[in-house]
Amino acid sequence: MYRRQFLKTLALAAPAGALAPNFNTLALASPARAVVPYFFELAASERKKVKITDVKVMRLKMSPGAHEMPLVKIETDAGVHGIGECHHDITGLGAKDTVLNAFREMLIGQDPFDIDKLTTQMAWRTSYLGGYHGAGMHAVTGCEIALWDLTGKLLGMPVRKILAGGAFTDKVRAYWTNQPRNPLDPASCKEWVDYIKGSVQKWTAAKCHRILRRPGGEALNRQLSNEELDKLVQEYTNIREAAGPYFEIAVHFHWELDYINALRVARALEKIRPWWIEDPMPPNYTDQWVKLTAASPSPILTGENLYTRRDFQPFITNGAVNIIEIDISMAGGLLEAKRIADMAYIYNIPVATHNVMGPVATIASANCGAAMADFLGHETFDFKNGPRAGETDVITYDRELIQDGYIQLSDKPGLGVEINKDVAMKHLMDGETWWG
Repeated sequence: MYRRQFLKTLALAAPAGALAPNFNTLALASPARAVVPYFFELAASERKKVKITDVKVMRLKMSPGAHEMPLVKIETDAGVHGIGECHHDITGLGAKDTVLNAFREMLIGQDPFDIDKLTTQMAWRTSYLGGYHGAGMHAVTGCEIALWDLTGKLLGMPVRKILAGGAFTDKVRAYWTNQPRNPLDPASCKEWVDYIKGSVQKWTAAKCHRILRRPGGEALNRQLSNEELDKLVQEYTNIREAAGPYFEIAVHFHWELDYINALRVARALEKIRPWWIEDPMPPNYTDQWVKLTAASPSPILTGENLYTRRDFQPFITNGAVNIIEIDISMAGGLLEAKRIADMAYIYNIPVATHNVMGPVATIASANCGAAMADFLGHETFDFKNGPRAGETDVITYDRELIQDGYIQLSDKPGLGVEINKDVAMKHLMDGETWWG
């Protein structure tokens, strides 16, 4: 069956109003079938005629500064395919092995519209690999993204329009993970700000790493000396003075501090008005997170190392953070991320996203962010210059990915992306072939 014929018969079979949401049935944190009945109604008469015929994976590495990129392709007998990207492990072989040897046989012959059921089956299949964590869940998420891209193409709609009730926006605020070459030097900070202002991306927010390194650095402890704390304050004061009062600055600590030193930092940096203090303590939940958030004058955020609602639930329900951050490329899929955001929403906790992966995962994650009610910002990198320059060349996309401070989302069906074969072939990792 060809896509055109599928859409033609779908349009004839769909009842009047099937393309519009049924707002009388919307409910927060409800099962997908209750949240988006029109998604299922839209495809009800034709969906059983489309079957998954194959699942393929290839690993790319676009530059020495980039993570490996395990890409997933799900093919159907309708001649339509979906593309997804798994979160990184060390080589990407963990995700590839899981997709091909645990999921491929399970998915072939299935109805691609049964996204929730298939994602649940995949998660159960790999739960013994780490209890809904790690490379197994990275593989689940990459396949789930490919299923959303596929169903969006079959329905002729962008993913954000069919994901759990539709979109709140058609572009998503981007923040740049980067900092001046020498943040202790005001001239270096000015140079950095001038680059932002002159770029096509024109970010209005950035996540700047601290200049010290604790565990794994000079000292294997979570203590800060007064000298180190003073250097941190000077670093972020210089950035604030160069960027101006309204440029958002997030402060990232990569889980390096204990409770008392995290609180010292939060109090010392209050005057720069940080967007948030990110991951100041190790990622596991303890009551110390509740104490820190209650005592801190600066917003506290965590979440990039958490998977599924199970991990986020205690942070949300106990008021252990001011903001949650979901890495949508690994947390269990777009629908799972939307459910996490809905849980946070009823506790008045906004959402940001962590994202270190390539353009496919970035666009998928941003489509999900566009469907969240209280969304702050989406992590991005500079794909024009520096160590990750040129990564967007691996996709065909109908617009600039990041422009004027926002991730620009396509109106094309699915994610609106395809893989550029000529570019991908140049960046295949050792042992890889085109969708081999």
